Amino acid sequence: MHSICVKDQRMHFSASHFLKSEGEFENLHGHNYSLKIKLTGPLNDDGMVYDFREVKSKALKILKTLDHKVLLPGESKTVNVTKSDGFIEVLVGKKRYVFPEEDCVIIPTRATTAELLAQYLHEHLEFPKDFKVKVCVSESAGSTGCYMK
Repeated sequence: MHSICVKDQRMHFSASHFLKSEGEFENLHGHNYSLKIKLTGPLNDDGMVYDFREVKSKALKILKTLDHKVLLPGESKTVNVTKSDGFIEVLVGKKRYVFPEEDCVIIPTRATTAELLAQYLHEHLEFPKDFKVKVCVSESAGSTGCYMK
């Protein structure tokens, strides 16, 4: 099997989030996330696993939906997220946030960790079923979460 690894300076997004860590909720904060995708599979007739440009195009399309958004966990047991009249209310610990709906993305996960963001992106990137795909999301240099299937 052959593989390609795609990381492009355009494959990034800026977003804010908060996490529960060691029993405490972090303050709302942001990251300049970057994305890397590794595809393993057979070579096509042109001698490529997959066209780099197509991988980048697929990634940029989904990343655009996350850029400059507040990322909220839709399946959390400790973060209550509700929509009403064009706004999203978030109750977390002793804090209450209210955001315009268009400024948020509710991710169908229990948290907005790099690992779960990698899984979310993996699920929205369509590649041939017989390919092994690894998606990695970095919050910063040296802090990366990955999902592979």
